[in-house]
Amino acid sequence: MAETPAPPTLPLKALQAFDAVMRLGGVGRAAERLGVTHGAVSRQVGQLQTALGQTLFEGPRNARRPTPEAERLWAEVAPAFAQLEEAVAERAGSGRRVRVSCLSTLAARWLIPRLPGFTAVAPGVSVELSESYAPLDRRLGGADVAVRMLAAEATVHEGLEAVAFMRNEIGMVAAPDAAGGRRLLSRSHPQAWTAWSRLTGRPVPPGAALEFDHQQTMIEAAIAGLGAAVAQRPLVEADIAAGRLKAIDGFTPDGAVFAAFHRRGEAGAATRRFLDWLAAEGRAG
Repeated sequence: MAETPAPPTLPLKALQAFDAVMRLGGVGRAAERLGVTHGAVSRQVGQLQTALGQTLFEGPRNARRPTPEAERLWAEVAPAFAQLEEAVAERAGSGRRVRVSCLSTLAARWLIPRLPGFTAVAPGVSVELSESYAPLDRRLGGADVAVRMLAAEATVHEGLEAVAFMRNEIGMVAAPDAAGGRRLLSRSHPQAWTAWSRLTGRPVPPGAALEFDHQQTMIEAAIAGLGAAVAQRPLVEADIAAGRLKAIDGFTPDGAVFAAFHRRGEAGAATRRFLDWLAAEGRAG
């Protein structure tokens, strides 16, 4: 009677290295996360390619990109590693974490002031927050959740799910005692005044705008009385409530929403808890 051949040995370390490269978008970042050398990660990925008989990465050495075979493999591997990480963290008693990538001004003016509320309802979950405007793919830059704007009728990247938690509204704001001043503009949102004019039917104020790199500094300039700005409601609602800014003619929805993106099928308990909390905060305003 012929013996049944033994199943192939599972190349767990190689799969872990591959998962890290795919999740973080590069060998260098994967090596840093795993605490090993760049060469060690490259060797593990090479061994996996040999074991599978497939090419997983292609292109120049300093700009390697995953092949379709790599994308298909990772779609099956990633959920398994996410479940393993969560299971180990819970049983080790080390708590759980959610890695969140967020637009910088939204993080500073809306999300961070609310995070103590999340800690109160989920004391065993830690949030690791990073700021980014980078476009999204399935890797999410190594994050579990990426908070971005989702324009009306925009498509979501394959492999991701988007949880819309708050609609976007824009309006003109200025300091309560501001008299005149210039039109303020953020270079990160250069079409803000044009969009506001289209939605409200009011003309864009004449004259050259005083420009800033980010919405954060533009809003601070408005608070200081340097002029009027078109801002997103969630970014200035605390300043309006505190009397640092006033809304001129209110806010108008522009069709976009703030959305939390996560990889389909990979959201563990901690990530789901954060997404549920975020949705509740968005509904509360």
